[in-house]
Amino acid sequence: MAMTCQEVRAYLEAYLDRELPIRETLEVDAHLTFCMQCQWIQAKEREFRALLRTRLRREAAPETLAARIRHGIRGLERRSRWQSIRRGLRWAPLPLALAAGLLLAVHLADRREPPKPDPARALAADLVRKHVTYSQVEEPAEVVSSDRLQLAGWFRDRVRFDVPVPDFSPSGIRLLGGRLSDLGDRPVAYLFYAKGRQLLSLYAFPRRELDLPEGGWTEVNGERYFLTQSQGHAVVLWGRGETLFALVSLLPQEELLDCALTLSRLLPRT
Repeated sequence: MAMTCQEVRAYLEAYLDRELPIRETLEVDAHLTFCMQCQWIQAKEREFRALLRTRLRREAAPETLAARIRHGIRGLERRSRWQSIRRGLRWAPLPLALAAGLLLAVHLADRREPPKPDPARALAADLVRKHVTYSQVEEPAEVVSSDRLQLAGWFRDRVRFDVPVPDFSPSGIRLLGGRLSDLGDRPVAYLFYAKGRQLLSLYAFPRRELDLPEGGWTEVNGERYFLTQSQGHAVVLWGRGETLFALVSLLPQEELLDCALTLSRLLPRT
C-alpha cells in the first residue's frame, strides 16, 4: 500500500537524514515522484537545513584556554601521582566527569575549521548510497524493460532533460529498467543495468550550479571524466551541457569508463 502524504511528512526528517530502513526509503521515493505538494515541503526542509548550515558558526574559545587546560591536566596528574606514592596507594585516574569536561573544553578550544568536503566526492558518495539501497531491493525499477526506446519515451514524459538509454550489450551488460529518483532538489533519471549478478547504475540529472572541482579529471577523446571510489564502488562522473551523468558499480572502473565512452558517443556535442 502506498504511503499517504501524512506518513511521508512524518518520515521526512529521518528520510533526509538517511536514517529510514530501505523499504520506507523506497516508499517515500515513490510518493515524492508524483506528489508535488510533498516535493515542495521536502525542498523547503532542505532549504531550511542549508540555511542553518550557512548561518550557524561554531564558536571557538581563545587559543590560550587550550594551553591552560592542558597545563592544568598535567599538574593534576603530577599531584595525583605524588599523593598516591605518599599514601602507598595505586594512582587512580581523574574522575570521569572532570575528565569529560576538560576534554570538551579542549575540543571547543580547537579553532581549526573543519575541511570543506570535495563536492565531486560528496556527490559520488550520495550516488553510491543510492546504488547500494536499490541493489538490496528485489525489483528496484519502476519500469521493468529492456526496450531502450520504451524507457527513453517514459523518461521524456516525466523530466525536462534528455535521457539517453545506451546499449551496453556488446560488453555483456543488459538493461533491466528505470525509475525516477532525486538528489537533493534535483530530479534524477535512474537506469538499471546488470552484468552477471553485478548491478550497474546510470544516473542523469541537471547540473544546476553544482560546483565541481577543476582538478582530478581524466581526459579521453576530448571529454573529461571524474574517476573515483566510494565505499568500495567505482564511480565515473561527467557532464555534457547542463546535464551530468554518473555510473556506479562494483565492476572494474575500466569497464565503467568504457560504458561512459559509449554513452558519450550518443550525446550531441555542445
